[in-house]
Amino acid sequence: MKSYKDYEKLSVKEMFKHSENEKNSNTITRASDLGVRAALVIFMPYIFWLSKYNDAYVSSIHNRQMHLDFDGIMLAFHGLISNANMIIHESGHGICYIIGCPQFITALNGTLFQLALPILFIYYYYKRSNMTLVGLGGIWFAQNLIYVAWYMSYAHQPHRYPFFLGGDAIHDFWYMFSQLGVLEYDWLIAGVTRFVAVSILLGSYLYLLYIAFLKNEKPNRKKRGRKI
Repeated sequence: MKSYKDYEKLSVKEMFKHSENEKNSNTITRASDLGVRAALVIFMPYIFWLSKYNDAYVSSIHNRQMHLDFDGIMLAFHGLISNANMIIHESGHGICYIIGCPQFITALNGTLFQLALPILFIYYYYKRSNMTLVGLGGIWFAQNLIYVAWYMSYAHQPHRYPFFLGGDAIHDFWYMFSQLGVLEYDWLIAGVTRFVAVSILLGSYLYLLYIAFLKNEKPNRKKRGRKI
């Protein structure tokens, strides 16, 4: 630790550099923290479970007797996150009900809100160079987009709603795809959306593994060359 006299010998530029280094070294969310590494390992089963989450898979496990099997635990954890996301989704619709948006915008706004919040989260922490939270934001965004792809995949059933909500409300994407004249391609749009979502999910997770286990373990190599 530098003493007061040591700081007196530093130039202004060196003092700013030293202050920045101390700030970075004290960041709680730096990827080298043991807690971050442990969380990434614990989170791994959910990431790979989520990567296979589609309409056919959900239908195969829904209403099945599940206690503490793998699918039951993953689905319970996923339900907690999805229900929180659904509050954001419904808030997007709610704002349109209040201000009187056109029906198409009202249907679209739920999904827009659901995806916009993680994008803002990513942008906020990217501007602050906190790449650990940027990676987590990428996973959050992908988790929402996987849900959107699943939601799109049964757009041809106008009154079928996500099983955890119930009711007979009109399906957002049935209405939007019908208005756009692309309802017959709902399977294709859902498939492309899901492919993008899973790519972002796995890419974000692998990036977090990289900065947690590999990036900060590389020794600092001094540039070799003649001193001038």
